[in-house]
Amino acid sequence: MGEKITTKYLLDLVSRSFALAIPLLDKNKKIKVEVQYLLARIIDTIEDSMHEVKDKETLITGFVNILKTGDTKNLENFKKVVISKTINKNDKILIENIDIVLKSFFNFPIEIKNMSISYLKEMGYGMIYYQDHAISNFDDLTDYCYYVAGTVGIYLTELTRLSDGLNLDREKAKKLGIFLQKINIIKDAKTDYKEKRIFWPSSLFDNENPAPYFEDTAYMDKSLEVLGKMIESANNEFKPSIEYITSIEKKAQGYRRFCLLSVMMGYETLKLMKNNYDLFTGKVLKIPKKTTLDIVSKVKSDFYTNKKLEDILLNNKL
Repeated sequence: MGEKITTKYLLDLVSRSFALAIPLLDKNKKIKVEVQYLLARIIDTIEDSMHEVKDKETLITGFVNILKTGDTKNLENFKKVVISKTINKNDKILIENIDIVLKSFFNFPIEIKNMSISYLKEMGYGMIYYQDHAISNFDDLTDYCYYVAGTVGIYLTELTRLSDGLNLDREKAKKLGIFLQKINIIKDAKTDYKEKRIFWPSSLFDNENPAPYFEDTAYMDKSLEVLGKMIESANNEFKPSIEYITSIEKKAQGYRRFCLLSVMMGYETLKLMKNNYDLFTGKVLKIPKKTTLDIVSKVKSDFYTNKKLEDILLNNKL
């Protein structure tokens, strides 16, 4: 008999980092964040699929409409169409089990559902915009990352306001999401390149051609130079991300730990990628398990006081 499929099972399947962080959340937010991540992942799966741009727009619009209306009569057909051109096998399992995610979502209070849909819609249409608009420079990159992950930061901030009565800085919340997304874009560069998806600004590459940077070892020095610029861009979002975390009060301690684990793991990943040519060869870069366990342990024990976080900012040499 197979394992029962739940939203947690699906989360573990499609996201190692969020599967690690979400259990740290306060109970009043855990399932809502879990489901929101999976809904966002469904939209992201459509973006990453081999469908034509116009079909992606139709599918994202159709999915948002299902969330708005609760009408699932065409859901089976929707799933078949999305799966037919989905790249990742775990994402296919998520799409096949959309019903489980929707069942949880439809049980949420109307205010939470409306807020969720608002940010998912903005995310989806931002993704579609960048399907046929190149990421030419770092302003474009930051804008793209806002749609993909900055919107998540604002959703979490609004959820914390509704759940805990905390009014956190929305701009810094955006920065936290953008920080994590830029790290993902750096880390996944070789995979994205092989799948003909380039999220690094085209202006970084000679003649806007990334091919030699990923295929020719003679370009190693130039590759490491552009990597340095990407890491600098991500690191620009680190300080506001930490400042956002230090403003989270104790009554939302789980949310603080959730954000802190994500950001500290992201920062550790940046350090791992700095001057690391393996990124261009496709070698999987993973934080050592011992380091991960150490960060998780420190986050859970509230080792990272505001003073310690300020010291990390002062000593940030990336």
